[in-house]
Amino acid sequence: MEQKPMHKTLKTILKIALKRALIIMLNKSLLLRRITMIKSLYTMLTVFMFLPTVQALDWNMLSSDQQTVLKQFSKQWPQLPTEKQQRLQLGASRWISMDSQKRSQLLAKFDQWQKLVPSQQNKLKQQFNKFRQMPATQQKQLRNVHQKFKQLPLNKQRQLMEKFNKQTRKKMIKKQQNKVRRRGQ
Repeated sequence: MEQKPMHKTLKTILKIALKRALIIMLNKSLLLRRITMIKSLYTMLTVFMFLPTVQALDWNMLSSDQQTVLKQFSKQWPQLPTEKQQRLQLGASRWISMDSQKRSQLLAKFDQWQKLVPSQQNKLKQQFNKFRQMPATQQKQLRNVHQKFKQLPLNKQRQLMEKFNKQTRKKMIKKQQNKVRRRGQ
């Protein structure tokens, strides 16, 4: 398995720092402090040397089902960052565990996503990131509200969406008016 060169870089930086500390140590009046500093640097160097490294995933270590799902990545797999390999492996595992109905729903959502213009995709990404930064309790609350909304009859859903859009428009207009007023002052 391939190791990422992160440790080599840290090791090099710490070696350089250690050498500089030794050069500075020639000033004998600060000898005690510098010895302490060198011991600290040496300790840090030792710790970094023995930290576990993130291992790249070998293509052959994936299950045959995962390889089938990820076959489009097979040629570039060794060059992919380890984090991306792990995300892809996790996604493949989820895909494999889904039933055919779930897969169809996911493919339909993906098709919808592909049809969005980039500005709409960016807006949705921002909203999703904002949601992920919320506390877990607030996320759960929003999921529950969304679930209740989905269970309402379509005409009631439309009414609520129209009401929400109207309120949102009013807030935006009011915000714009306040901006104009502030500029005029």
